[in-house]
Amino acid sequence: MKLQALQELIAYFRHEKKRIIIAMLGIAIGVLSLVLMDSISGAMRKRIEMELGRMGGRLIMILPGEIRSVGHRRIRLSRYTTLKPGDIAAIKQITLVRSASAFKQKGLSIQTKANASHLKVKGVDPAYSAMLDYTISEGRPLMKNDIQHLAKAALIGSKIATDFFRSDPVGKTIYLNGLPFRVVGVMAPRGSFSNEDFDEAILVPLTTYMRVLENVDYIDGAVVLATDRGSLKKAIEQIEYVLKKRHRKKDFTVSTYQELQSTTSRTLHLFSVLSRVVASIAFSVGTLGILAIMALSIYERILEIAIKRVCGARKRDIFIQFLTESMVLSLAGSIAGICISIIIALTVQLLAGWPVYLPWKTAMVSVLLSMFIGVLSGVYPASKALEFEPKAILHMFEEG
Repeated sequence: MKLQALQELIAYFRHEKKRIIIAMLGIAIGVLSLVLMDSISGAMRKRIEMELGRMGGRLIMILPGEIRSVGHRRIRLSRYTTLKPGDIAAIKQITLVRSASAFKQKGLSIQTKANASHLKVKGVDPAYSAMLDYTISEGRPLMKNDIQHLAKAALIGSKIATDFFRSDPVGKTIYLNGLPFRVVGVMAPRGSFSNEDFDEAILVPLTTYMRVLENVDYIDGAVVLATDRGSLKKAIEQIEYVLKKRHRKKDFTVSTYQELQSTTSRTLHLFSVLSRVVASIAFSVGTLGILAIMALSIYERILEIAIKRVCGARKRDIFIQFLTESMVLSLAGSIAGICISIIIALTVQLLAGWPVYLPWKTAMVSVLLSMFIGVLSGVYPASKALEFEPKAILHMFEEG
């Protein structure tokens, strides 16, 4: 009986190919939009995590004044000189903070025997390079002794090493605003994120920078590492509480490193919302399409229903038949949508150079959702099929 029902189902689908494809199309587009956009946004998130480094998702930025991100630029709406190294020392005492580094930065003249230019130099604490996931390829990182003794030491990026030195730069001198600094280490190639090129970094001890290069007592900001991603939001709240208590007003901006460095997170959010809107519309169209096709097929197959009833088929059998057909249509549409979305997603990811990301959970949810839609859109036609009485149908055909 089951084999016969399957054969009938296949025969009906073969006979009504165009109609079946139209019915499946809405479901396929809904699944396609969900899986494809989730795949692309997931690959973009993985790429961002790679660019930020192992701890990038746990980094928090503290900047003085009000900062807004517009496009790929940060706009400072207000400026204060109230953020001090003591504030960062207080933040380090927060239990949800793993480590923190204040920084002070400015574009300075850079010179060696091989080259001269004007580049950004950043004064930092020793924890900074580890938090930003820098790897030391030569020499050593900045150390506590460098901070305590105001050492004129410099840790440079791989591009600086290549552009400003003809051979091994460790131990050699680089002039920052005319002052000699000894290169203590070189960082391995790290890449870039948003508008920051990590390989052009020139890091010096924060104390040396503040007293020797600029002679100021305030900082330009700080980078904070939360204990884990789950505590990120709570850590930001505690940091804001500590700073408000110390400053007696909100004259700073605290946000995740990713949000302040680029608008990618907002783009991903918009992308996600858009995908769900498109999917909702497509699933609605698919539901109506299957409902219409199945309702139409009932009126075309009245004689088939009557003959089956006369030959012993129960109402339950007829109901299950039409319900199964609508579920198969939905399921076939969802599988087609998943296959097409995976092909497109892999192509986009490979061409863009992104990490491969396939959202299997979203795909499974799409299949379950399509099966639910199949049941939903099949109940009415299946119930309608039970209203026809065999005798009345056969009598009608005899008269015709």
